[in-house]
Amino acid sequence: MKRINAITVDGTNRTIVLRQVPDTCPVCHVSVYPELKYTAYAGEYPQDGRAQVAYQCTRGNCQEVFIASYRFYNTDGNNTPMMELTKTAPKSPLVESFSDEISQLSPAFVEIYNQALAAEAVNLEQLVGIGLRKALEFLMKDFAVHENPDDEEKIRKMPLARCIRDYAKDPNLKDCATRAAWLGNDETHYTRRWVEQDINDLKLLIRLTVNWVENVLLTEKYKATMQDGI
Repeated sequence: MKRINAITVDGTNRTIVLRQVPDTCPVCHVSVYPELKYTAYAGEYPQDGRAQVAYQCTRGNCQEVFIASYRFYNTDGNNTPMMELTKTAPKSPLVESFSDEISQLSPAFVEIYNQALAAEAVNLEQLVGIGLRKALEFLMKDFAVHENPDDEEKIRKMPLARCIRDYAKDPNLKDCATRAAWLGNDETHYTRRWVEQDINDLKLLIRLTVNWVENVLLTEKYKATMQDGI
């Protein structure tokens, strides 16, 4: 916890206690102990209110200034408001890296997936799942076309569920992709079916799907390049 002075809009000093200091820079995503630069306070004192704190990243290659938002949590023994960290901004989206095999198979998948992460970074939660669902469709259809080039036009037009059912031959790939599609569809529908799963489950299932696709591609690669070894 950190006791500091905050300034109201009329220039009044208010003593507050910050329960947390951000330990990761939202711009460079590196763990740091940021330097506090300025604190503003708004709202009733001491029983309510909110604070915004300007921090500067101490990482040499970053040093960006970001804002941490706090809200009233409780008062301490001296009747000083204790403020709880709620968010930091601006947030730079994390870029997910994929293997050369996946990037070459479906560059559109990589692009759409990272655009979904960018939406998540700016708190556009309602768009994240939709983007991930679209990314999954590009991945599975590009993979199906790769494995069955003569069926390209048919694959392009068919629903994702049918593409997975008809063209995902590996049982692990089929199981993971099917469940990722279920959760992805939930993100586009008015009523959710899978209420105990969330966007993190969808991300994990897509990552598992990617892994199984990559396994197939790598197996094909080494079978083609390493023959007649006996």
